Amino acid sequence: MERKPASAAARAASHVAASATSPVAQEKLDRMLASALEVFVANGYVGTSTDQLAAAAAVSKQTLYRAFGDKKGVFAALIRAECDKIHDPFAPLVDDLRSAATAEEAVRQLAEQFARSIMASRIQKLRRLVIAEAARFPELGTLYWERGFLRMLASVARCLAVLDERGLLAVPAPELAAQQFAGMLLWIPSNQVMFTGGTVPVQDDDLQRVIDAGVAAFLLAYEPRSRSRPRTS
Repeated sequence: MERKPASAAARAASHVAASATSPVAQEKLDRMLASALEVFVANGYVGTSTDQLAAAAAVSKQTLYRAFGDKKGVFAALIRAECDKIHDPFAPLVDDLRSAATAEEAVRQLAEQFARSIMASRIQKLRRLVIAEAARFPELGTLYWERGFLRMLASVARCLAVLDERGLLAVPAPELAAQQFAGMLLWIPSNQVMFTGGTVPVQDDDLQRVIDAGVAAFLLAYEPRSRSRPRTS
């Protein structure tokens, strides 16, 4: 049977694994990928050269090639490394949600951490880069969707399930509720950054208004009294 050529993500993983033989080497790789993000965001994939990537990381082109293979390898390694950092990002909130005095306190805490972490400049740059190059690297776009976005939503859903178990909210479908929660908090702020390329930043006061309105709407939609509402014929 003819073997299919390895994907960019697989080749990048192989190069990085071979290069990171010590904590010092891994730290160097991390610095190279951090600088690569800024270069790719500024110039796009096509507009970025290996010379620019090497200069930004303050390494030689030979070092860059040994670590990642080529420009495609750098890009793939960058996206894969970011995905590997995401597991259950809001797990640390679970204990706080179990002891929150009110639904508003719990939902506000989750909303503040969720919105501000996703709207962080670095995360928005990464999202914009992945979306821009998804047609060129569909496997990397899928990787980021599955191991980034969907993992994040699953983490939010687990938090909402805790509030349902406590009776603070009535959340019969936590996964769907997590999608609605994310939509209310991110739709305008994130799209503003995506469409303007970051030239029209979201001001903190504007983000706070979105968070406040999202919390109020979510509490109204999932208040516990909905469990006992009589059916209408």
